Amino acid sequence: MSAPIRIPVPAAVGVFNAMHGAQHVVEATLLKDDAERELRRFRGPLLSVEDQGDRETVLADWHRADKVLAATALRPTQATGVLS
Repeated sequence: MSAPIRIPVPAAVGVFNAMHGAQHVVEATLLKDDAERELRRFRGPLLSVEDQGDRETVLADWHRADKVLAATALRPTQATGVLS
């Protein structure tokens, strides 16, 4: 099975979510994005011990952020005035 395709979120939607979402969710989203960016960096076939430790730390950060996001319902914490 192939990896899911990530569709980029427009900047206005990201700002809206940051303004109306829970603070720990916003922080987890930023942490996960940073970890994904770090994991996509080119790594040679033979990593040094320090690089392996850094990669494991980044993977732990990614998993921690993913756990927070998976356990949180994505709904605003305050009323937005938009009825659907």
